[in-house]
Amino acid sequence: MHILYAVPGYKPAYKIGGPIESVSAVAELLVGRGHRVTVFTTNCNLTEDLDVVTDKPVDVNGVEVWYFKRTEPLQKYLPFIPYLAKSMGFLYAPKMRSALERIMPAIDVVHTHLPFIYPTYAAGRAAIRHGKPLFYCQRGVFDAERLRFRAWKKHMYIRFVEVPLLKRANTLISLTEAETASYRALGVNTRCELIPNGIDVEKYWQQTPEEWHSRLGISRDAKVILFLGRLHPVKGVDRLIHAFLSIRENFPQAVLICAGPDEFKLQEQLNKMIGEDSESARVFFPGMVSGDHKKALLARADVFCLPSDAEGFSMAVLEAMASNTAVLISPGCHFDAVEAVGAGKVVSRDSESVSVALADLLSDNDRLRKMGVAGFELVKTGYHWDILVERFLSVYERGIRERKTL
Repeated sequence: MHILYAVPGYKPAYKIGGPIESVSAVAELLVGRGHRVTVFTTNCNLTEDLDVVTDKPVDVNGVEVWYFKRTEPLQKYLPFIPYLAKSMGFLYAPKMRSALERIMPAIDVVHTHLPFIYPTYAAGRAAIRHGKPLFYCQRGVFDAERLRFRAWKKHMYIRFVEVPLLKRANTLISLTEAETASYRALGVNTRCELIPNGIDVEKYWQQTPEEWHSRLGISRDAKVILFLGRLHPVKGVDRLIHAFLSIRENFPQAVLICAGPDEFKLQEQLNKMIGEDSESARVFFPGMVSGDHKKALLARADVFCLPSDAEGFSMAVLEAMASNTAVLISPGCHFDAVEAVGAGKVVSRDSESVSVALADLLSDNDRLRKMGVAGFELVKTGYHWDILVERFLSVYERGIRERKTL
């Protein structure tokens, strides 16, 4: 099978977040099973460009990746409009369409990831033109909470660009039941398949290696609360800081680490909210972390917290659980199993609810340890990529069979 993925960015564009981790994991596993995977993407790494070869194929761990050079004329000529300056952009890549036309006859399946970007539009339209089965994944972007952000622009684009693709797709991929509901809320009745993100637990550390204790610069007796993700308004990092500041006097050994790229230039505003030197306040902003640094932080954390307005299916939450770390999340994370199996708590995203829950968790070390173990077992047995890749193959094969009968 020859599968084409259309995505906003690809390794090493880790600043974009979870989609880079999840899409590359599936692509590499499919290659390992003897399939050919081609990725059409851009040189985007959030608000910067990757230093990669563009407009020709390169091998990335066995996956054939085309990084097309993006152009963002609106950002270039209208830099005074704040949201344009901070946005990843439409990711228009002039040379992508002609390359799609050349490659499409040899493709069996087209799978697009994320709306509102040119790669999804171009690859989706090419699949329809060439009669290829189209699979579409929104990754939480159509959640009602997310659509309130820049609402007018999004609703217009959805109506005239995304909905026509959604209605002509073979199958819509939902990460959660909430995503299926959000597809239906758009008036789209195309078949949906629920396939969540997964994790390879063998790649994560369940304990912090000895040499990383000093490298992290965190006292061994510190209580570590970790936020890991883009500093974006929908992620709720401001609410988490409010919650931490309200309980820190009762937990003098607690520290809050907010790790991730400052996509919306929020750190200055967050520092003003803290009202004092962040080190004195015990709130730290290490910026983007990756590799062993990220694994060490995840394993060292006592509680991972994500009070998000809305998520697709957070890779960061899965990574925390794979690291034996208890999690505190909002209903917008759409992961009720966390509470059902005793791996953490799901509480309202407001700062007061988060502060009460944090205080409750930080007061019981044994409970935190048991939550970490429960979370690890959950993702190991129910969310391992080996299981989920077989489900992708099943729906792809069905799409090919159905296309042949037309």
